[in-house]
Amino acid sequence: MQVPDWGWRLAGCLCFAALWHGLAAGGGGLAVAAPLETLGALAGLLARGEFWLEAVLPTLARVLTGFGLGAAAGGALGGWAGLHRGAGLFLLPLRWVLSSVPGVVLAILAMLWWGSGSGMVVAIVALSVAPTIYLAAREGFAAVDDGLREMARAYGLGWRKRLTALYLPAAAAPFLSGCVVALGGGMRVAILGETLGASRGLGYTLALARANLDTPKLYAVALVSMLLVSLVEATLLRGLRRALRPGGRP
Repeated sequence: MQVPDWGWRLAGCLCFAALWHGLAAGGGGLAVAAPLETLGALAGLLARGEFWLEAVLPTLARVLTGFGLGAAAGGALGGWAGLHRGAGLFLLPLRWVLSSVPGVVLAILAMLWWGSGSGMVVAIVALSVAPTIYLAAREGFAAVDDGLREMARAYGLGWRKRLTALYLPAAAAPFLSGCVVALGGGMRVAILGETLGASRGLGYTLALARANLDTPKLYAVALVSMLLVSLVEATLLRGLRRALRPGGRP
């Protein structure tokens, strides 16, 4: 008997909840909040209008802005590097530095350069997103067969036509996979930046919960951040997937 997809999802959720409950029971509730306590704290947060205005919306705006900037820069540079080997070698030191710097170090440096607040958070999100998108776009553009490139030139296809009919379909799958990975990473560094140097956002709320030893609220904020990533992935990235799919429409 074949198990349906929803059955696997339900089993995974139940297994995760059981493991979570076991860890909370073993830790006494201080290090790991119980699932029901976390859900109660989550309901309390979501019922407060100021939580949406002062925490959820600022973080969402910062993540989307930084993600958009990082994806645009990384995608453009990755496409350039995929088409020209010399460009990839030229950009290698910058890509290596941005990929290897830990998020906390990047956040501290951004605070020195841009100060505290939204600009700093947007900057570290963009800088953390760009290398992942760059690698995905570079691999996608470089994967286009040389014979297809020569055929496109022989038939006199313009650059715009080659981009939409040849390169974008080839780069769509790795680019979208990179977007999913980069989005989660962008949310993490955004909350880290807000924890260190912001007066609003989920990270600031997280810092207050930690200072007050409010473990259920801390876990509830973590759940909100995961739900935001899932929401953006299910809406924005799904629309982007339809737009980049061969023959699809934006």
